[in-house]
Amino acid sequence: MTAPGKFGEWPIKSNENHEIATAEECEQIAIVKIYRTIVCLLVTVFALMLNSSFAGETNHLSQADELVFEGALNCTNGNLDNALADFSKAVELDPTNADAIFDRASIYRVKGEFEKSITDLNEYLLLNPTNDYAFKTRASDFDRLCKFDEAISNWSEGLRLNPNDANALAMRGFCYNNKEQFNEALKDYYKAIQIDPKNDSAWNNLGWQRATCPIASMRNGKEAVEAATKACDLSNWKKWTRVDTLAAAFAEAGDFQQAVKYQKHALNMYKHDKAREAMQNRLSLYEKQQPYRETYKQ
Repeated sequence: MTAPGKFGEWPIKSNENHEIATAEECEQIAIVKIYRTIVCLLVTVFALMLNSSFAGETNHLSQADELVFEGALNCTNGNLDNALADFSKAVELDPTNADAIFDRASIYRVKGEFEKSITDLNEYLLLNPTNDYAFKTRASDFDRLCKFDEAISNWSEGLRLNPNDANALAMRGFCYNNKEQFNEALKDYYKAIQIDPKNDSAWNNLGWQRATCPIASMRNGKEAVEAATKACDLSNWKKWTRVDTLAAAFAEAGDFQQAVKYQKHALNMYKHDKAREAMQNRLSLYEKQQPYRETYKQ
């Protein structure tokens, strides 16, 4: 079984190549929270100026929102532990503060504590049961724990609420692929590409399945090379995962010279230890003029 990180970002990668985009995700969280919390604070200040009863009733909410604001700032500055403390205190002050709950879940995800993230998202979805992004985020957490049935269920609910999400389709397809439901996976990849022809994750996933599927009827070397090349082009040849897929695609197509070339290139791009052994094993196969076949463990 190949790890989720190779096949998409929602919005962090994991497992085999465990590249957690801490700075990017925190910045995205913080920007949204800063603007949203500023609006909340301005409303509270306005209420105070009017000396309304609303102001007196929401002092504790205002304090919680201020902590969410502080957490967002700490997140932007990379102070994850302080941000986590801020969001936790906000939840303690106001257990129904959905923003604080969701942001704490996001911090847990960045820290790789996916079970805790799921717990917070469970609470968040009780407060906001129609938020498709929350369902998809929880799906991604289950994905990273290799709980693919739960992941598929959450991807599906998120897609029911917002069906035109190419990234979510590409990620659900990956889960189907790991469940060996290959036809369902292909349907999701093709639909994702139809919705967003520039989605490199969908192209990459399609290329990988067409190149490495253990079922011969599911493999197609020509399509694999075309899809993997498209994924590389769309990602400006900057993602080792896409180049790794292209190497597998050329191997399936019988062009082992190109397979060796691109697998070496992928290895040069990826300097960490986690995935290098598997990548090196694939290179050894290509040098022996043998294609790579994926294996799956339920």
